[in-house]
Amino acid sequence: MAVERKTQLLEVMQTEILARLPLKTISRFKSVCKKWKSTLESVYFRRLFLSLHQNSSSSSWSLMYGAKELIGFHGCKTLDLPKSPASLIPPPFKRYYIGDCNYKGSSSGLVLLTDGSDKAYCYVGNPVTQQWVKIPPPTSDPAGDSTVFDLVTRLDEDGVVLSFKVVRLASFESTNNYLSSVLSVFVYSSEAGIWTSKVVHCLHQISNMSNINLNDHNKDYKRTLTTSAGFVVYVRALAKKEETVLKIWRLNNDDDDTWHLLWEVGFPITGNYAPMAMHPFDVGTVYLWSQRDHHLVSCNLRKRDYTLLGDAANDCFIDQSVCKKSVDEIWFPRSLSDLEEEDLNFRVCIWLFQFVIPRWMESVPRPPQAEIIDTTSLLSHATATHERMMVDENNDYFWFAC
Repeated sequence: MAVERKTQLLEVMQTEILARLPLKTISRFKSVCKKWKSTLESVYFRRLFLSLHQNSSSSSWSLMYGAKELIGFHGCKTLDLPKSPASLIPPPFKRYYIGDCNYKGSSSGLVLLTDGSDKAYCYVGNPVTQQWVKIPPPTSDPAGDSTVFDLVTRLDEDGVVLSFKVVRLASFESTNNYLSSVLSVFVYSSEAGIWTSKVVHCLHQISNMSNINLNDHNKDYKRTLTTSAGFVVYVRALAKKEETVLKIWRLNNDDDDTWHLLWEVGFPITGNYAPMAMHPFDVGTVYLWSQRDHHLVSCNLRKRDYTLLGDAANDCFIDQSVCKKSVDEIWFPRSLSDLEEEDLNFRVCIWLFQFVIPRWMESVPRPPQAEIIDTTSLLSHATATHERMMVDENNDYFWFAC
């Protein structure tokens, strides 16, 4: 009995020690023996790890504009990251070369790519585990004439991805004298492994797929749709003489799709501030960009105070030139016609999104009969296609670096 108790005690101590190591190290230890593999893949160990790293693992993420990283928060030590979170995405996945793999978006650590040489196919994968699911086109759209639009995920109570869905946009049109819109979409479910078609009736105007109009008629507002803590969040900033007032709504996850006002807070900061994003896990933190002073501000809505970001003390990397250019393109473009300028006054930005480090080294959800490939194979495919199209004298493509 004494030997058995000693063995149990050693196993408990061993588990406690392993749970304090970085995820990459834990992943390597799975190959030590079958018993370690079973322990490290257990729900108990996963929850122990997440509880020990709760504060750090929730603060590693990047704010992206297309394939560009505007802001990177590197507070996570659990993955042994050498740089910003977005550095995990291989550079060829963040280019817009014809024949390359194009970065389309991310959700809960999974990344969505399209195939530049074959628009019918797309890929969903985890850049950390380097696993990718190859997703075929809808049966009613074998040539891939629809546009790969975005990716959404379903999480369990620990924040681990259980399944995902990919959305392809078939068409959209304005209705009701341009006050509303109708969208035709294809939705792919990783659980069923099939595409379904849906028609979505939107009560608001969609002028293009990077901005929508919520009929919030005040040209002084700066608006964005973002996500936080699993909800869609609408942020509106209004510059006043002595303060900037923020109003923030959350879309309730119920059948009536109602909006709930979460915050109405004034901050003693002046100038033209544009809302960039909410914290992906904390609905009490919002980030603003000053177009006048070119700096990023983190606003604590609970304490009603703010902090200027961008130094090593808060583990925040900011590409100021990219931020300035991107914000100007979204909210302050030049050379607009009168009609475009009027439309700009009421548009809502939906083009900024968070790339979040996965909280756990879980395998990508595998749809039935889906093909799984690794990052090396995907890169080799992109490179081979790139080279083949470069030497094809009969194509009309022009190559350039973005």
